Amino acid sequence: MYDHGYVLSYDVGTTHIKAALVSLDEYRVGVKSVGDSVIEYPKPGWAEQDPEFLWGQLSSLTGELFDGSAINPGNVRAIVFSAHMAGVLPVDSSGNPLRRIIVWLDERGAGLPRELWSGLLRVKGYNLFRLLEFLRITGGAPGRTGKDPISKIIWVRDNEPDVYERTSKFLDVKGYLIYKATGEYVTSWDEANLLWLADTRSGRVKWHERLVRKYGLDLEMLPTIMKSTEIAGRLTRDAARDLGLPEGLPVVVGAGDMPAAAIGSGAVGEGEIHIYIGTSDWVAAHVSKRIVDVSNYIGSIASGIPGMYLLVAEQEIAAGALEWIMSLLGMDSNYALVEELVEDSEPGSSGILFMPWMYGERAPIDDPYIRGGFLNLSINSSKGDILRSVMEGVAFNIKWVYHRVEKLTRVNKEVNIVGGGSLFDEWCRIIASAIGRRVRRIMDPQDAVLRGSSVIAAKAIGHIDHISDAVAKFRVEREFEPKERLSKVYERLFRYYREAYNRLKSLYRGLNASHT
Repeated sequence: MYDHGYVLSYDVGTTHIKAALVSLDEYRVGVKSVGDSVIEYPKPGWAEQDPEFLWGQLSSLTGELFDGSAINPGNVRAIVFSAHMAGVLPVDSSGNPLRRIIVWLDERGAGLPRELWSGLLRVKGYNLFRLLEFLRITGGAPGRTGKDPISKIIWVRDNEPDVYERTSKFLDVKGYLIYKATGEYVTSWDEANLLWLADTRSGRVKWHERLVRKYGLDLEMLPTIMKSTEIAGRLTRDAARDLGLPEGLPVVVGAGDMPAAAIGSGAVGEGEIHIYIGTSDWVAAHVSKRIVDVSNYIGSIASGIPGMYLLVAEQEIAAGALEWIMSLLGMDSNYALVEELVEDSEPGSSGILFMPWMYGERAPIDDPYIRGGFLNLSINSSKGDILRSVMEGVAFNIKWVYHRVEKLTRVNKEVNIVGGGSLFDEWCRIIASAIGRRVRRIMDPQDAVLRGSSVIAAKAIGHIDHISDAVAKFRVEREFEPKERLSKVYERLFRYYREAYNRLKSLYRGLNASHT
């Protein structure tokens, strides 16, 4: 039994939903239950999730958590939610969902707001003056893909006017779960930042009234912005009954999956880079000042550490592509076999190139039309070659942005890695050689979001004074050194990888422009 109790931490991902008891002694998961996270694709380019399903899944997983554990619910000191970001859910005045959640993958709002992409003076397709305004106030701007919340909200306003008229608040996924738990309409600094309607200057975040009005939206429909390390409210009687917990427990504002994982990676110092490989991937670093690189769609959002920003190059699909090909090959969940086959395949995958752009891409190209694929398959290509090419393709995509992030921050001799995909030793080796840096896998990498959220909660309830106090307890599980021979192989293949995009991007646009 731990001395200081537990944080009940939830991680709502695109593939899985996790509930865990994280110790306040070592910030390690003591007990965990995992369920499926169901995303529906009703039309090409659309991606939705049932909000009631999410709450029901959390209730079920919480019950399993305590049924299979000797830990008493009375030892829970706080509750914190984390979830996939950039989702949009309109709710009525009673907090009832008016439709399914439009999740981060959704592209129906591509090209919205239209004013941002029109006018005579443009930079990277943006209206120059509107882009400068976004950058000055928010530190970033919506992408053309339509995956940003502002694009989704405008789409609802223009295409579902009956829903918009009945909407009391637009909530993100985590915000909806906080509402279900506390009855409070709250969002965190990081999620508000991603709406691109908040002023993020001077290390704080607040809605920018003029910007909200300029894009035809209603300020009253937006939730209250709070720091990640604040208490959003207390667990209500109904929520306590659903979850089987004591009423009145503090519910922490928390952060989205990206800022939570960033803390869980242990890379919390200025300019310290980490790589995350989950369904999607990103390269990110905590910074004290906003940084933006419009040409590569790399920007800063408010982090889970108040007063700090998270410089992020986010890419849409990583381990999600591996899970997809594993399913096609009839190898669902057989990770040991995948590792064995990949290790048996030669570096370079017998010349196969895999493009992991399965659902459009953000950094560094912000292109909603591109799609994934294999190049140079032959009758002699093996399962191992195909699987390895997927890992290498994701590594090339990471390489595409990694060194740009270093240029914006500082050179890192070593980089931390977390996320479920990093459990593959060979994938870590591939990434290390692709980027030419030592890769350090942090303890329990699949639990980075749960761990990071628990650290945020520990700060919120006064268990620690500084985030770094908890991070100092994290340990490195294993290190992977880059291999010069492999780095040369990957440098050569990377040139073909980038050339493949440049030659095929107009073809992708022709094939997919009418479907996005």
